Amino acid sequence: MGAKEDLLRSIKNSKLANAFIKVNREDFLPQLLKKYAYDPNYIDKPFYVTPNITTTALSLGIYILDILNLEENQKVLEIGTGIGYYTALIAEVVGENNIVSIEIDDTMFEYAKNVLLIRYPLIKLLKTDGSLGYEKEAPYDRIVVWAAAPTIPCKLYDQLKENGIMVVPIGGEKAQGLYRITKTGYEPKIERIGDVIFMKMRGLFGFYDNDDPNERRIKN
Repeated sequence: MGAKEDLLRSIKNSKLANAFIKVNREDFLPQLLKKYAYDPNYIDKPFYVTPNITTTALSLGIYILDILNLEENQKVLEIGTGIGYYTALIAEVVGENNIVSIEIDDTMFEYAKNVLLIRYPLIKLLKTDGSLGYEKEAPYDRIVVWAAAPTIPCKLYDQLKENGIMVVPIGGEKAQGLYRITKTGYEPKIERIGDVIFMKMRGLFGFYDNDDPNERRIKN
């Protein structure tokens, strides 16, 4: 049995499993990486799609979507579109008109627009600061964050529906914990799922970077 089949067997959400079968990861990878889409030697490794940006390792990405407990017709906010593959999987489960996906990087936004919207034209794909969320479409049933936040992103949490779920890496710039946060009344339910390493979140509520031309700065 191959790595793809093993990964499929690990998925608990049947709708996500069906999406995993239907959506071909090769369609979203750059030409030079297509042959590694389901390679067992790379199933647990991220790919560099630009010199500075990686796509989440397939096994981890699928696991994150699985613990989101996605269901049909849920409203989903995705922070970090990347190559658009995980966006496509979400679309297959909840419906493409129920997703807002935000990408801050110029290159990745153009890449995702070209490979994703031709297949899922109803997805709302935005190039903006994902650390702020997107209040115009709030509240959301689910929020997934594909970049590490320095602390619980309260701006995103506020945009969850009651009993909504957010999965987000939180911690330092080098290593983080993966957290599932459920909005329950006055005090959120916070579950630490495991250890992860993600690229740092950019934007107003991300990690400050003097060299980032897209960084929003407070000026005197």
